[in-house]
Amino acid sequence: MAALSLALARSSSAGISANLQPFRLAPERVGVLPAARGSPVRAGQQRQRRLCGPATGAAFALSALTRAGRRGAVMPMRASSFGSLEPEVLAAVEVVQRSMQLVQALACDMDVAPPSLGKEMEACDVTAGISAIKPGDSTPVTAADYAIQGLVFEYLQRKFPADRLMGEEDAGDLHADPDLCQLALELCSKFSETTIMREPFLAAVDAGMAPSGDSDNGRVWVLDPIDGTKGFMTGQGYMIGLSLLVDGEVIMGVMGNPNAVTTPPIMLAVKGQGLHWWPGEGTGPLDFEPPKPNWAAQDFPLLSSAMAEGCDYPPWLLSPQSTRDACRPFGDAPASDLCCGSMVKYFAVAVGTHCGYVQYEEQLKTWDHACGIICVQESGGAASVTDAANKHVTFPGRRFSVHGGIVSCSRWCTPQMRKLLIEAAAGNAL
Repeated sequence: MAALSLALARSSSAGISANLQPFRLAPERVGVLPAARGSPVRAGQQRQRRLCGPATGAAFALSALTRAGRRGAVMPMRASSFGSLEPEVLAAVEVVQRSMQLVQALACDMDVAPPSLGKEMEACDVTAGISAIKPGDSTPVTAADYAIQGLVFEYLQRKFPADRLMGEEDAGDLHADPDLCQLALELCSKFSETTIMREPFLAAVDAGMAPSGDSDNGRVWVLDPIDGTKGFMTGQGYMIGLSLLVDGEVIMGVMGNPNAVTTPPIMLAVKGQGLHWWPGEGTGPLDFEPPKPNWAAQDFPLLSSAMAEGCDYPPWLLSPQSTRDACRPFGDAPASDLCCGSMVKYFAVAVGTHCGYVQYEEQLKTWDHACGIICVQESGGAASVTDAANKHVTFPGRRFSVHGGIVSCSRWCTPQMRKLLIEAAAGNAL
């Protein structure tokens, strides 16, 4: 690729900031990850330095934590706070942190990092080192998809060799395109904790293509490297999602939100143990609880499926329209526009900025939904995620079917809101 500077227009992140104030952390002392391979760190500094983008996501959380660390300390994370899943939790969070560092650095190189919200975050101090990028070229994002899958799966194979892996990508295009392969390998190696050679890297990418998704111990790790490529390319919302299934049931999920504004950037859910938060770098969990959203404090006396135009209704989300009739739980009230991908929408429901999300397609991919579903479930909503027939959602393989789509509801969603969301999804069932 010719060495051309990228002149993509910067676009502010739509995010999920409605109804919430910018995220701030209580004073605490945090640890730091070892520096990613090849990342420049100034003399005398640990890896507590600026990342690309606004004072949000990993960069914002790290900045807030280091400033707070000067003022005082709080109790560190309790030992064995996640019981028998402690090793899996810590491993999943660490590898998602590294993946977020990769995409944020790449966003700097591609000039698609959202504009800074604070003086301290104005510069991209860490980049992916890619200078040959054509305007509008999505090749680096494609390479990042492969790089993250290789990074994550190589790491998990070392940590949990008996487990199986399920990913969106395979290495076919990397074998066919040496330049793409080299770019993906360089990105992976720079942000991995170990040196990864070409053949082990390709094998790690391909490890996610197990046909059945089964394993001898019933455990399957599921990865979506970048959910919302359009969001990445335009400086809007996108996610990194990693979940763990046992016999088709999701028991843990980690969503990395590099452009988070109102929350810490990493959301962790463990079955039966609620929702937890991590910074983009360093230790956790953090002492953070999303506040009650403004819409949850309002009364919607006229809420129905036949609402008149102009009536108040709670904010809600809908998957992109297909050829079927529009899904309208609240009369003609349209869904909010939130870019991009399904995980951004699950994140919004789990935080509470939206009352619900109707994903009404019926043939779905496990990596697009497993992580988001457990995060919504563990955020506090009762029976918060079902299909339109009110049945529990399970993941028997790479793809799964639901009746009428998936309905996710916030913990603040009233029974009437949930009823209307389910009825609207059921009405669109094939």
